Amino acid sequence: MAFKNRVEFTKAMTWLLNRMIDEGENVIVDYCKRSVEEQLRMFQNRLSKCDGTIKISKHQRGMAVDLYFVVAGELLPPFKGWKYWHDKWEETGGSPMIEFDKGHFE
Repeated sequence: MAFKNRVEFTKAMTWLLNRMIDEGENVIVDYCKRSVEEQLRMFQNRLSKCDGTIKISKHQRGMAVDLYFVVAGELLPPFKGWKYWHDKWEETGGSPMIEFDKGHFE
């Protein structure tokens, strides 16, 4: 099941973030919404497969975020593991984990 709109997505993401915080994760939200220009820059730097014009990213529609986990100023995997959090995300209707981009939630 995919989210029908940004309201559904935002409610589900808020639930997930609250759950992460409650379970002791030090989560940071990044790239909630991207402009066409930012998406193109990421595409040109090979950080995305979407160019922002021909192939639109879910970030551009506000239907994806990238999450990072920080401990003592260092980016680390989540304490509970990527699979754990992606399983929780899928329970809300989110898409499965992308192996090459584990911090991406859509």
